Amino acid sequence: MKSRLLGWILGGILLHCLSSPLLGQISLSGGKGLLRVTSAKPVRSGDLYINLFGSAYFEKINNALSKEYHLTLSTNYGLTNFLELDIRFVPYQDDQRHIWGPIGDTEMGIKLGFPIDTHKILFFGLRSYLILPTAPNHNVEFEPFSADHVGWTNIVCSTIDFTEPIHYPLKLYFNFGYLDHNLQDNLFAAKIDQIFLGAGIKFPIKSTILFWEFTTEQFYNRPELSFRQNSMRSSQGIVFIGPFNTIVNLSCDVNLSKPTPTTFFYPKRLANWKIWFGVTNYVSLRGYFSKISEKRRHEKELQEELKKQERIRAERKKAIEEMKKMQQILKKQPENGKEK
Repeated sequence: MKSRLLGWILGGILLHCLSSPLLGQISLSGGKGLLRVTSAKPVRSGDLYINLFGSAYFEKINNALSKEYHLTLSTNYGLTNFLELDIRFVPYQDDQRHIWGPIGDTEMGIKLGFPIDTHKILFFGLRSYLILPTAPNHNVEFEPFSADHVGWTNIVCSTIDFTEPIHYPLKLYFNFGYLDHNLQDNLFAAKIDQIFLGAGIKFPIKSTILFWEFTTEQFYNRPELSFRQNSMRSSQGIVFIGPFNTIVNLSCDVNLSKPTPTTFFYPKRLANWKIWFGVTNYVSLRGYFSKISEKRRHEKELQEELKKQERIRAERKKAIEEMKKMQQILKKQPENGKEK
């Protein structure tokens, strides 16, 4: 019960601490969303987000303290208003084998927002990314399932934004996706593939954002596992503006799964809770690219003006030559008349 209340207590501590305007919330993958649940909206064109998330977990087992730290670095860039590029790298992940944890897996993908006219209430998107097995060890303790293969994940995202109808920025999020942990095996047939489900809500209170989400990864071809035996969690937290206009995310995971210790995919311990702390820095490159575009436009206009002036000069020169020819013809006509 204490662990279930921990996330809400963390939110209450910082609820009224700052009063700066909020830029928005950034997820673990770097784009708009909650923590793991992704928004259907990509970041704006020309916007660059760089964020760093870290997590911590402690557990006393047999009079020994087990510790698990995780560090995630990601960057997102809005290529257009409907297309976002993202890269996520794990520079540090405890594997419970080494004193200093090695790197984790790497994700590279895109998010596509569908420009469907739903009166600014309902939005749809698709996030697709490759999982590169850069970690030396996989399926480590206190972490969700991972495989030592190149994987591919596709997540359909839906966002319901109540800002327009009720004039209050209450937002609901829904995710449904398929995690193919090995591109070389048969699609929808491998026992290591999973279904991703996520739903959440966020709303502002003064200068902060409170959010809650539920996420789970369900093994697709393992009927012997019940719903609760798969990995699932509740995440809740608070987002606010920190120093230097950074976006600060403070949240907590609460484990809701009851895995069977003897199953092949879960011969390990899962974290009962996790504390997450994230910092995001936002840079708009639109002004920079606008200056470049304006410079190119000015250069193009200058070149067109030069071409126009050159064309006028050529036409003027041609007209002068034509006038000289006419003058020569007119001079010859009286001389011909006198000869007659």
